[in-house]
Amino acid sequence: MFKKVKTEKIRVSVAVFLVLTLLSAAVPFSALAADSSATSADSATMLLASMGVISADSSGSYNLSKSLTRAEFAKMLVMASSYKDSVATASVSSPFRDVPAKNWAAPYIKIAAAKGLLSGYSDGSFRPDNTITLEQGVNSVLKLLGYTQSDFTGAFPYAQMNLYSSSGLSANIAGGIGTLMTKGDAASLIYNMMGTSIKDGTKKYAETLGYSLNDSGEVDYAGVISANMYGPYTVKSSSWASELGMNTSNLIIYKNGSVVAASEVEKYDLLYYSQSKSSVWVYDDRVTGIYEKASPSQNAVTAVTVSGTEYQLESTAAFAALSSAGTLKIGNTVTLLLGKNGGVADAVAITVLNESVMMYVTEAGTKTYSTASGSSYTSKYVKGIKPNGSEVEYAISQDWVDVGDIIKISFDKDDNMNINPVSSGGKIAGKVDADLRTIGSTAVSANVTMLDTNLGNYAATSLSRLNGVTIKSDDVLYYEASNGQITSLILKDVTGDTMEYGVVTSAKSNNSGMSLSGSYTYLLDGAQATLTTQSSTLNVHAGPAKFYGESGEISMIRNLTATGTRIKSFNSTQVSVDDDIGTYPISGNVSVYTKTSTTYKISTLSAALSAYQSNKTVSFYYDKDPAAGGQIRVIVY
Repeated sequence: MFKKVKTEKIRVSVAVFLVLTLLSAAVPFSALAADSSATSADSATMLLASMGVISADSSGSYNLSKSLTRAEFAKMLVMASSYKDSVATASVSSPFRDVPAKNWAAPYIKIAAAKGLLSGYSDGSFRPDNTITLEQGVNSVLKLLGYTQSDFTGAFPYAQMNLYSSSGLSANIAGGIGTLMTKGDAASLIYNMMGTSIKDGTKKYAETLGYSLNDSGEVDYAGVISANMYGPYTVKSSSWASELGMNTSNLIIYKNGSVVAASEVEKYDLLYYSQSKSSVWVYDDRVTGIYEKASPSQNAVTAVTVSGTEYQLESTAAFAALSSAGTLKIGNTVTLLLGKNGGVADAVAITVLNESVMMYVTEAGTKTYSTASGSSYTSKYVKGIKPNGSEVEYAISQDWVDVGDIIKISFDKDDNMNINPVSSGGKIAGKVDADLRTIGSTAVSANVTMLDTNLGNYAATSLSRLNGVTIKSDDVLYYEASNGQITSLILKDVTGDTMEYGVVTSAKSNNSGMSLSGSYTYLLDGAQATLTTQSSTLNVHAGPAKFYGESGEISMIRNLTATGTRIKSFNSTQVSVDDDIGTYPISGNVSVYTKTSTTYKISTLSAALSAYQSNKTVSFYYDKDPAAGGQIRVIVY
């Protein structure tokens, strides 16, 4: 089975953000420090904010570049420790003459001092407004990890800073002894601490707080988030905040992963919330279709089948709506409200939201379904991706729908499904400017969802990926806009990221009688496969190539283009060549091979860099001009 060229389902949930961003280290915390605005909704921000370690101001900014006071650091330490549950009862008094009991930081300073994480001065003061140095912060974190002064020899802080550098605590933090910590430095330090082993080596620090490890032995950061939130809660009115005992004036609200204003929370959105952290997470992913089946039965339903796809229930509200005691019956058209884990958190009748579904079709065909009574039936079906990035599937009766179409599915009052082709109703064109968040003269929302598509394949993309690329009107399949800003965009093969890249190791054409065929052996990710065409030959030769076909089934191969041979510089993100193009960005998924004679072996980018630095010949292959979205896809040395 050939690999389908799709990214992961890009439903924007906290769990997905954390797994993809934190565990793969795709977005280091230093990137967050460079941009103190919370609108980027970096997952590390969510993690630390959900724990109460950091918080944003009323504008949604975390102010990570500002200097950090001793009082602010005391709070961060306590909220990142097992002592955080003692805060509520610790504000009666203060052990320091310059920290009144009524001071906001008094309970945190009292705990930090009592547990030996921070100390006062000989004159009985704490000096809460003084800035704190990196080595002082490191010393406090090492104490949380179980180290004491007896573990270090020599003058402070040299041994402590050596351990800081060797243990991974220093990741993405600049500076050394004497450097004043910023809020971003402290956040990075605490974030790094979460995945660092405690002194005796028995567990990661996050495990001491009750969090678990995933199958890879890394901290399950999704569990960290989940452990600090309540819900789901279905929004039924504009007074949702007061109903939850919260005030919108001091809330940080994440909707589908980005910081938004309270006015952007709409009826029938789903909320998860933390009162103690003044944070709310909002989701608006929905599926509309025919309620076909309840499993194991409607009396004890734990999963429902809607338009041919099964969804697990994840709340009592969903059970109440979809069970036999609810108002939604099998055969009705319903809208499922999906929660943060992709399960059904609630459900309403189609008349409540009058929801229609827009989708880019990734599959179309025929399959067998089961009815509520257990009998089976065969139906045409379509599967696709919605503009918000979630996948849906529907059993249909129409036979004109094809892979690559954009369609709108709606239901009338008699529960009849209607399918109509969709065009964008207008075109977006121009050069992409990621800093200005524009495509030509059109503004792009900070919460935009962007997909690039080709032959039923899709890949999530972004303004930063498209920066500097000129989008033509024909490149835009569909877009949605709100308040003059693009909120969803579906492109047609702009980036080339829907394809796979590797090398053709053998290309043979055979002419036998009336049939013309070709046989091609190739490597993708180091694995060998063969493509045989029955009716035509592909104009391809041995060497680096791109591979693609409808819905991920590889049926086409095209050779890549080599850059000029006069390489001026080469690093992990780009190669500079003395030719007409000049600079070529390197794909984050670049395929690297070593070649001896005609034999290719999979290698790594770092190995290719080492080869280049050793004056070995390194060749670079790209799919198209970088100004049109192209990148270096294959490197051979």
